Amino acid sequence: MPLPSEPIRLCIFGDSHIASIRYALKGRELTDPPVDVEFWGTVGNRFRKIGLQDGALVPEDETTANRFAAVNAHGRRLLRPDDFDAILFMGARTRVNWIFAEFLHRAQTPDLFLSTGVRREIIRAHLADQRAYGFAQAFAAQGKARILFAPVSFPTEGISTEFLDSCPDAIHGTADQRAAIWALFREVMAEDTITLLPQAERSVTRGCFTAAAYATRRATERGDSTHKNGAYGRLVLRSLMRALAPLRKTDEQAA
Repeated sequence: MPLPSEPIRLCIFGDSHIASIRYALKGRELTDPPVDVEFWGTVGNRFRKIGLQDGALVPEDETTANRFAAVNAHGRRLLRPDDFDAILFMGARTRVNWIFAEFLHRAQTPDLFLSTGVRREIIRAHLADQRAYGFAQAFAAQGKARILFAPVSFPTEGISTEFLDSCPDAIHGTADQRAAIWALFREVMAEDTITLLPQAERSVTRGCFTAAAYATRRATERGDSTHKNGAYGRLVLRSLMRALAPLRKTDEQAA
């Protein structure tokens, strides 16, 4: 029977949203398939102070480089795709909730119908405006690591009502309607050789909100509708491990 070769080298890159995966991984190893995980990211405005240089993500100043290095177990001060087999962009300031709110709202009213082609172009234009998605495109184009993308999760129910004034019928969106929107995101990202990790359906409620069970501690008290807990991180990990399975190599394949 073939034996597993070396673990898949994975980097999870992002802003404060990587915390949910760090919570989920606490005291746990990824073994099916075997994965060596590194994190590279930071919180706040420092996340915006990075850019592409010679195919790598490089902080723009020493303070930012120190912030990123502090998150990484090996003190990496830049991110090169050829150092890894796969890189997951987690959150990374890339929000999709307004797209879902508008599309789900329109889906409840025939007069507001948008064709599939128009929706695809809206998604493409939205992603083109996301700086981190541009980084993902550049990494994917190098063909050195598999690039995966998990956008920022939907806002937590009961804390945020940010789109209900303009898209009130979005709360009536169904699982099938959400799946159709995710399918368009998946198609658009696949054109860039990027693998989408959509938000797990079991975590979604009221159209395009995240269920309160996945909120961080004292989220309501702090008014934090954005960040999620370790239970949410575990859902992302399940999707991630399924996506990484094809990268697993036996000793014979690696030879």
